[in-house]
Amino acid sequence: MYPILLGINGIGYGSFTECELNVLPRLMNIIDRGVVENKRPQYPDKSWWTILNMEPTENAPSNPSTAPLVKLTRAILVNIPVVNPTFGLYSISLDQGTSYEEEASNVVSTIVNAAAKAPVIAAITAPDRFLHENQSIKCNVYSVIDEAIGSLINSGVSAFILFSPYGEPIGPNEGDHEDYGIYIATISRPRHYDTVKLYEIGMLFRDLVDSTLSA
Repeated sequence: MYPILLGINGIGYGSFTECELNVLPRLMNIIDRGVVENKRPQYPDKSWWTILNMEPTENAPSNPSTAPLVKLTRAILVNIPVVNPTFGLYSISLDQGTSYEEEASNVVSTIVNAAAKAPVIAAITAPDRFLHENQSIKCNVYSVIDEAIGSLINSGVSAFILFSPYGEPIGPNEGDHEDYGIYIATISRPRHYDTVKLYEIGMLFRDLVDSTLSA
């Protein structure tokens, strides 16, 4: 399978133990991990454009498929929240109309099918869509995502970056999240003593695709 970049909007390391997850903590202990830094206010579209452009900018191409990272990697896009509804093979509205179970399951199944043909850039938006308003279901959301990632890994994925472009929601407003997200990947972050910046995630995925395809 081709390399995968999967962003999960609005999760943080702090809930891994609280929610008694299985897959994400195990991955964290056996491959490279770090912390993604993104200061408030953090919005999904601006955060993802920075990743797709591989530079700290909010410039938005008319079509996400023309963004530098996508053109360089020839990646297939899945559920990318740069527009509403999301962009890619699988698309949902950025409201609570799609359950977190349905989104996680459909994103993973779409990734598995697409990664047999090309690199994949994908997103799961459920924490952002649900947890600003209802923190009481946080562990339910995390558990569903954790199980979905387990299914993805068991499908045969060997080269991947899992990350969150910002941390957990900390209030009712869309741009309010913790400043630090997760980075768990089969490619090491550039500076082990520093945080990972959003534009670096795009660069790291470009490098992961290059190294995998040239091996």
